[in-house]
Amino acid sequence: MKLDILAEQKEQQLLHYFCLISNNHRYDLTIGYSEQFFGKAMVTSIQSGKMVLLCQEDTYLDNHWAERLGIEAEDIPEFQEFFSLVLQPRPFQEQY
Repeated sequence: MKLDILAEQKEQQLLHYFCLISNNHRYDLTIGYSEQFFGKAMVTSIQSGKMVLLCQEDTYLDNHWAERLGIEAEDIPEFQEFFSLVLQPRPFQEQY
């Protein structure tokens, strides 16, 4: 084997499944909360099969997550509100 494992950690991850309906679209998302992503959650769209790491502070950067998650432009404001409710604020990380 030509791969070296530098680190391995195991955790019990909290995973939420959401089926959301807007006026014209359906969205199926999973949100995985982990200690491994510096306070961000792993948001995955079942429709697009793509994932982004998000925290509450990232919701205003819709150009980062909306297209990847397959969110239609007319639904972005509702998703910003939804994410502000279900995502944790990013904890302050001291740097030395």
